Amino acid sequence: MPVDPMTALRGAHRSASAGAPVRRLLVAGAIGRLGEALLTEALARGGFDEVVALAEAEATMSLGVRGLSLAPRDALPPLEAALIARVPDADAPGARSFHGRDAPFAAVDGGTLARVAADAAQAGARRLVLVHPMPAWQQMSGVHLGLSGETELGIARLPFESVTVMRPAAQSDGGAGGWLQRIAGLYMSLQFLMLPRSVPVLTSVQIARAAVRRVADAEPGLQVMGAGRIAELLDPERAAR
Repeated sequence: MPVDPMTALRGAHRSASAGAPVRRLLVAGAIGRLGEALLTEALARGGFDEVVALAEAEATMSLGVRGLSLAPRDALPPLEAALIARVPDADAPGARSFHGRDAPFAAVDGGTLARVAADAAQAGARRLVLVHPMPAWQQMSGVHLGLSGETELGIARLPFESVTVMRPAAQSDGGAGGWLQRIAGLYMSLQFLMLPRSVPVLTSVQIARAAVRRVADAEPGLQVMGAGRIAELLDPERAAR
């Protein structure tokens, strides 16, 4: 019996679609202003079929957002890439969203960073972008341009094809917490005023845009980017100068 050509084409398209792997990006540490910006940017302009937000244990439900799912570390689906935002202290005032929108998401700090990266690599991720803000004085001293401690050295040895460590200048909320936190926040604000023009202060949205661009199109190997290099990802003309 002859087969209708359009029926055959539709069948071939379904077979091809069924065999195509799902391109997934893991966003870990989607808390606070920076984490929320990373997740929003990944969903809007990441170019992946699905964005998986790292969640607390057993939090695998859908949030009702198209292209977004939740998964804990021990139940990650096959991944293509990973984007991790590290926070110094997830319990500090201002670390999480004031409205509680990031409550389902797991934080990534120094104690969990290595395990999250290893689980992402085991799930098949071949590109990793780690966003690790550092204080202003380290941006000026040049300390930020190398790997920081044994944790990052260990991550660099994982079987990723590409690892990028992005170090924007850390910002502090001077109005949060007790008097000691407010004094520390004021001190950090003064440091930002003294930053040279070569160390741009980027917003969370700008950092997120640069990180998502990098995770989607990163060269093989290891690279550590300070605030200046991050700004160049947003402004190609700046990089050419």
